Amino acid sequence: MTKIAFIGFGEAAQSMAKDLAKQSQIEEIVVYDVRFSDKQASADLLAKAESMNVVPIMDLSALSDVDFVLSLVVGSATQAVAKSVSAYLSDTAIFIDLNSVGPATKTLAAVEIRKGKGTFVEGAVMARVPPYGAKVPIFVAGSAAEETAEKLNALGMNLEAVGTEPGQASALKMIRSVMVKGVEALLIEALSAAEKAGVTEKILDSVGETFPGVNWRETSDYYLSRTFEHGARRVTEMNEAANTIEELGFSPHMSRAACKVIGKAHEELKKENLSSNDGYKKFVPSLSRLLVKGG
Repeated sequence: MTKIAFIGFGEAAQSMAKDLAKQSQIEEIVVYDVRFSDKQASADLLAKAESMNVVPIMDLSALSDVDFVLSLVVGSATQAVAKSVSAYLSDTAIFIDLNSVGPATKTLAAVEIRKGKGTFVEGAVMARVPPYGAKVPIFVAGSAAEETAEKLNALGMNLEAVGTEPGQASALKMIRSVMVKGVEALLIEALSAAEKAGVTEKILDSVGETFPGVNWRETSDYYLSRTFEHGARRVTEMNEAANTIEELGFSPHMSRAACKVIGKAHEELKKENLSSNDGYKKFVPSLSRLLVKGG
């Protein structure tokens, strides 16, 4: 029987834990979150854990008999979490860092885990966790990546080993982000200008002819909803991507520009009476009005 721990109990961890708790091969799932120490902030989290049959822990020493520890915290806490957890892991425990940070930060986390007895594996979550839950695609790298993927996939997860060195999985994700969020930034700029010129629908028709098979209206709906709802987080991730490009010896001109475009669009859209379910037909007029030069 397997015992799994989550460090951090946000949206991603909750979605994964809820699925994994249904697996008969898993003896127990425990979760630690710094918010548990705040009585007011922890009430909802503790209730969610109970509803999922997940056991909250208040002390990291409870990790001593855990087989897998999945770290899902804010990027800035990546190294600190690894340092805090390291002393409590057994020599058979595998610590899997799933935080959205670049290869350099993953390497620092690996150093902390190696100071103790546990084994470090780094992972990159390649899609929004809900609605996939535990089946969300995850790339993993490290000396135990193959073993980790095999064991956790047998428990209902969806891991793919992509390398033996910490940082390879996150490098893949960060470089991919340059393209994915680059498209998001291009849509924001192009559609804002198209709306101002009164040619939005014609632009979407024309791009659809150039890239057959892509429904650019649905794509615009998706990306602009992400900008509206998660723009601040996406800028943080894009900054990590830009840092990764720099660490590889290149100048991240496009990445830095995308950060500015997405960040400004998110900031302005949040001032509007909009919701994440609104499509491009509502988002684009607002962007066209709000993102004019000097605005």
